[in-house]
Amino acid sequence: IYIIHIFATLRMISYRRQNNIRNMKNGKILIIDDNEDVLFALNLLLEPYVEQIKVTTQPERIEHFMSTFVPDVILLDMNFRRDAISGQEGFFWLEKIKAADPDAVVLFTAYADTEKAVRAIKAGATDFIPKPWEKEKLLATISAALRLRESRTEVNTLKQRVEALGNPEDTGFEIIGESD
Repeated sequence: IYIIHIFATLRMISYRRQNNIRNMKNGKILIIDDNEDVLFALNLLLEPYVEQIKVTTQPERIEHFMSTFVPDVILLDMNFRRDAISGQEGFFWLEKIKAADPDAVVLFTAYADTEKAVRAIKAGATDFIPKPWEKEKLLATISAALRLRESRTEVNTLKQRVEALGNPEDTGFEIIGESD
């Protein structure tokens, strides 16, 4: 009976994860990779799950897309032309992105190792995905990054509302009594 309970629980968790992934048809994703085949594959994979996708092979266009497309999540390759495996270009562009928008950057690379993953998270990446990616892991990561963006946006909106309400002393109202 215990084994059946564990199996049923695992199936329920798997169903919930798949259902969350299927229902995430929201958000805008910008994908930057020097390999057009990777861009094509990611576009094809993610299209059923997100509202809009923009792709580019040129990381120099990130600022343009951030201001015109305003992505919710950026999926950024770590290696472009300068060097093939160090990831330095990815960290350079991550820093530029974080200066403009601190939310939801996912780094990915074919030359993944623990050191790069830890450095990426410490530098502010939301997550780190090795290539070749596992479909379910990639979808779960994108879904989590979209939820993170949504949560942070909601928190910022609430903070602005609180600030707009201001301090009760600044409203011109006088407290005439107190209750226990």
